[in-house]
Amino acid sequence: MKREDGFTLIEILVAVTVLGFVIAGLVQATHFGVNAWDVQNRLVDKAQAMERAEGVLRAVVEQAVAPLAADDKPFAGQEHRLDLITRLPAQPQTDPIRRAEVVIGVDMNHRLVLRWQPKPNATPLKPVQPAQEIVLAEGVDHWDLTYRQAADQGGKWLRVWDDSELPALVTMHIVLQNQSRHWPTIQAATMLDTNGSF
Repeated sequence: MKREDGFTLIEILVAVTVLGFVIAGLVQATHFGVNAWDVQNRLVDKAQAMERAEGVLRAVVEQAVAPLAADDKPFAGQEHRLDLITRLPAQPQTDPIRRAEVVIGVDMNHRLVLRWQPKPNATPLKPVQPAQEIVLAEGVDHWDLTYRQAADQGGKWLRVWDDSELPALVTMHIVLQNQSRHWPTIQAATMLDTNGSF
């Protein structure tokens, strides 16, 4: 008996099954690639957010305003909160130096928050704008600060700063709730010593 040209039913089923496995593998590979791309983008976004937050924290401390009188205390540092008067970047058509009262701490929602309000040099002619809030980081368990005295004051590290002078150096350590991520310790020097020595 002569066999006709073509494929048998079994050959077609085997080919379809193999093709199904190939397509399933391609779909899984594509899915893995998309997930890997998404994770990479999220990591880059988080790293950029951390870098921006670190830049803001450094700038706020570095531009802290020194006291004008013996009883003036524009810088009050606690273990987990910082209150200070600092200079903000000048905006178009404003004073070259914008002073602001700034408070930084972790709120109930585990966010590291910076609240600021303009601090005019003189009695304002119009109402001062209300305090504004910037979220620097989310998922923060706590924020630890230490303050270093200037060399001529003893050069000691303190957990609370209530001196009438500015600290020479502030160390900030942000502890995240997610223990798999680590935020490097941030150190910022105030403009206390123009020679750069502590």
